[in-house]
Amino acid sequence: MQESQEREKTEASGGKKGGFFKIIIAVLIAAAALYAYRTYTAASKKAEAPKPQATEQLVFVKPVVKTDAAHNTAEYVGHVEAIQSVRVVPQVSGEILRVCFKEGSLVKAGQMLFLIDPAPFQATVDTCRAKLEKAKADLDTSEKYYARVQNAEARAVSAADRDNAEGTVLQNRAAVSQAKADLHLAEINLGYTKITSPITGKIGVANFTKGNYVTPATGALATIVQMDPIRVAYTLPDRDYLDQLAAFKKSGAVYKTTLILSNGEEITAQGERDFEDNEIDTSTGTIMMNLRYANADGLLIPGAMVRVRNNPVRSDIVTAVPQVAVTSDSKGDYVYVINGDTASRVSVKLGRDLGDLREVTEGVTEGQNVAVAGLQNLRDGAKVKVGSSDAHKSDDGGSGKTEEAK
Repeated sequence: MQESQEREKTEASGGKKGGFFKIIIAVLIAAAALYAYRTYTAASKKAEAPKPQATEQLVFVKPVVKTDAAHNTAEYVGHVEAIQSVRVVPQVSGEILRVCFKEGSLVKAGQMLFLIDPAPFQATVDTCRAKLEKAKADLDTSEKYYARVQNAEARAVSAADRDNAEGTVLQNRAAVSQAKADLHLAEINLGYTKITSPITGKIGVANFTKGNYVTPATGALATIVQMDPIRVAYTLPDRDYLDQLAAFKKSGAVYKTTLILSNGEEITAQGERDFEDNEIDTSTGTIMMNLRYANADGLLIPGAMVRVRNNPVRSDIVTAVPQVAVTSDSKGDYVYVINGDTASRVSVKLGRDLGDLREVTEGVTEGQNVAVAGLQNLRDGAKVKVGSSDAHKSDDGGSGKTEEAK
């Protein structure tokens, strides 16, 4: 009896639990159905909604132009050289009595630089002069004797006496000539004791000072370089050289240049044609050009390096685009050509850098419009709107070469 009651209680409890689980399952199924319905309804509405139209990208353009590349100056590295350079070397031996210049100063041709003790050389001059006087006296005596012999009767003077008298005259004449030559040489050596500047130029350090004994083997006492005029040598490409030769024939031997010193200072000067090398360097295709410049201010110093800037002498018309229009990626250089409201990517082959412009040898022609700003997201075939040419000065999105986004 008791067991029957317990069984009934167990069956009643199991029935309650089974009913609860059925309710939960029914609720979950209903929720899933509701979520699926809502998702389907939202997707249908989204599919039925109209798609927004693509917006046109704003770009700014400039035309492809023809320009004269010759208007762009060329620069060459030049070397300043003295036209004349002198090492002052003593011609005679002796003690230096005086140094007559200030080191680093400008000296003039004929100005005394050093004085070597002239006393021994003056003594030699005096000795040679005395010998010359004696030789002249001997010659005078022999000539008088020879005249008497010539005037004497033939019976009074033998033929041998006449021959001896004539020979003595000839010997004394030779002695006079020898004495004159010795005196002249002595005077030259005396003159060498006064060492003067052979050119006008800037003198360097005095290698020997007062009291030093110098000889011709001692070496240079000082060095002088000519400062005005002065020469600038640089290499010129063979094509430019031939053009310049034609210009020389037409307008004279003047080369209009700007010299840029090592400190950046620029000197606008006209270089006078000095000379050119006699052959072209086959390894570089250049020839050495030498121009002569006035240098009164002394800014061009021998041995210094300068840059020589000049304008080419003939026109060179090329096709060019703005630098900011050129972009590059892994496929190469390109620009966007704007035709109406459509952008087209055009590959180009670039030439020389022309400042704000860049030479283009292949790809575009004069008159085409290329995008110069608004290039960030521009693509081939994209629809564009062309903006005012003055509105992009601070909105340049295509300057430089960038990698296009894939």
